[in-house]
Amino acid sequence: MKEHFEIACRFYTPTKEAYIGMGIFYKENDDMKIFHNSYHPEMVNYLGDAIIHYAGSHL
Repeated sequence: MKEHFEIACRFYTPTKEAYIGMGIFYKENDDMKIFHNSYHPEMVNYLGDAIIHYAGSHL
């Protein structure tokens, strides 16, 4: 998740709340859900949980 966060930081430095919001956006936006779940059918759920954990531990 550190690498995922660092990629996001190439565009802006998200706060803890903004980074968690990104995970929520992945789950609620159909295009993002389709894109991420094309790698694995549970990818969006995994990312959402991992983002919350990473943000809680590191931001």
